[in-house]
Amino acid sequence: MTPLALAIAVGAAFGLGLFLVIRELFPAEPALGPALERLHGPAVAPVRRADGQAPLLERIGDLVAGRVKDWPGITVPVKNLNLVGERVGEFFGAKVLHFGVGLLLPSMFTLILALADIQLPLILTGLVGLLAGVAMWFVPDAQLAKRASRARAEATQAIMAYAELAAMERVSSSGAQDTLERPAEVGSGWVFRRIQAALLQARLDRVPAWEALRRIAEELDVPAAEDIADIVSSAGTDGAAIYSTLRSRAESLANEQAAADHARANAASESLIVPVTLLSMVLLVFFGFPAVLRIFLV
Repeated sequence: MTPLALAIAVGAAFGLGLFLVIRELFPAEPALGPALERLHGPAVAPVRRADGQAPLLERIGDLVAGRVKDWPGITVPVKNLNLVGERVGEFFGAKVLHFGVGLLLPSMFTLILALADIQLPLILTGLVGLLAGVAMWFVPDAQLAKRASRARAEATQAIMAYAELAAMERVSSSGAQDTLERPAEVGSGWVFRRIQAALLQARLDRVPAWEALRRIAEELDVPAAEDIADIVSSAGTDGAAIYSTLRSRAESLANEQAAADHARANAASESLIVPVTLLSMVLLVFFGFPAVLRIFLV
């Protein structure tokens, strides 16, 4: 093995070893749920792909999630994962992949410098690799939060349309159950499909439809769905007139969505200030430097 390859291997091994040492310094208490599953087996068989086995990265993510989800500072964003339809194993698999990339980036940089006859200390390479890996570990969290924010805005728009349809259904003197079930059959988006599945499950469980809508609100973290469930449940239990209430709630949702869109547009416009300013400065230097240099040389 050449000295360069040995330096890269030692740097990567040092970073991985330091991570394992830090991990063992903070042992996690055994969780009751996984311990019972190991004793008695899972209550429901896990979902598999067509070939009968999950992808390798997802399986690695499941193993890592079982080890680190109870560590201090490590949280599993269950609501965001439910919102985007992603499994815990996929999420932690992406975190492991990002951590590995961050851990190896300094070694690649060290290799490039070694080609230019510049040697860096192995300890520095390993420490920077560990810090980069920790920083990259949290990148999927930011990506998931951004995706969940877009999906939540889309879900709110769908719930707004659902409220309008429910109000129209109520005009035709439909009962509280039909007020929630029939409008769900009209839509074809992913939010409406989830509402349809929840309402079907509620019918099979012989529970009111508005309880299914409350579960949807909790799973997707969309409070508007719970508001509609509360409005319709008042009609189902007290016989209250809810048409005007549903219409006013739909209008308020539309106003809230318009305000949110306006805020996002303003934030996007403000985020362009720094890149445009830097580009202007670069162009100014690019075109102005020759003229200034000619003045000083004359």
